[in-house]
Amino acid sequence: MNAFAAVGAALLVSGVHAYVPTTYRALVAGSVGSSFRDVARITEQPMPDLGADEVLIKVVYAGVNGGCETFRARGEFAFASNRELEAFGLGAEGVGIVAAAGPGVDNVEIGDAVCFVGNGFAQYTKATARMLWKVPQATSEMAALRISALTACAMMEITGKVRAGETVLVTAAAGGAGHFAVQFAKLAGCTVIGTCSSPEKARALCSLGCDHIINHRTKDVGEALQRIAPNGVDVAFEGVGGKMLQTVLEHLKEDGRLLQVGYISEYPHNPNRKEETASNELEASSLFWSSKTIKRGKQTIYGNAWPKDFKAVAGCKERVLDLYASGELKALVDEKHTFQGLESVSDAIEYMLSGEAVGKVVVQVGDSE
Repeated sequence: MNAFAAVGAALLVSGVHAYVPTTYRALVAGSVGSSFRDVARITEQPMPDLGADEVLIKVVYAGVNGGCETFRARGEFAFASNRELEAFGLGAEGVGIVAAAGPGVDNVEIGDAVCFVGNGFAQYTKATARMLWKVPQATSEMAALRISALTACAMMEITGKVRAGETVLVTAAAGGAGHFAVQFAKLAGCTVIGTCSSPEKARALCSLGCDHIINHRTKDVGEALQRIAPNGVDVAFEGVGGKMLQTVLEHLKEDGRLLQVGYISEYPHNPNRKEETASNELEASSLFWSSKTIKRGKQTIYGNAWPKDFKAVAGCKERVLDLYASGELKALVDEKHTFQGLESVSDAIEYMLSGEAVGKVVVQVGDSE
């Protein structure tokens, strides 16, 4: 019998007894398949034992990363080992409340709000304490910060080294990572061009201070870039792939830097993905998953532009949290559709992949009480 005996456990939280059940519901894949919806099943799991430096978190919000969950479910690329597993958990990130702690945990306490990575699509999850972000409250905005804001900060400031006076292009600029990239470029003193797909997204970008906004459904992106930045852009934060990637390459300065954050138009959900893949000169998938850095003439193309030096990323955590606390960084959470409960996760992932969301898509899994 594990630490949470058959009758459950009552834990003291600031003088209030909070009940931890003996089991919890979680989305689990029994095998790989063609899509997240194809493999995800709600199962009842026993509450786990906690080892040294481990905590149990009651999940409040889970962030949605459509590409990550697609390839995890399919057992492809970095998730190929899932093909050998009888079952595996789902969900990349979330925010919740510490419900219990194992031996030696001294950086968080029961009742603390924390951001975490891994197995977010569950009522409870186990995490390594030293990897947690302690945050003021378990809000949907905090769920947006853990991966999306951190990625934008690390790629723009460490890999891209954006600096004042440069012109920066952000594709899918109103998306989960894109809207943070816009802000980090503005904080650096750059002129920012953002692409999007609707007037609603354009308004959101305007509110973030984006200098030039191109709705790719109503304007030719190449023509607009030629008009706005006739000499090309210094830096591109690119997550679309396909035709958009080729357009960006053609409007990158001779010595420009391209930061690849994804290639969503070429993901398996898109019925036109083969046409998109064939429409640019790079192999976006290979570039991303191998994290290659290549030269295109004098241009530098960073495949999956996450910094190679993980120690350098450590400062990004505090930078993201400090900027958010001061109000200098805003976290946009999509408000057009709300998703509640594990039953809604597949819908949330498909919605995120549809490209209709403004900002980060999240699922409310539980409450913070």
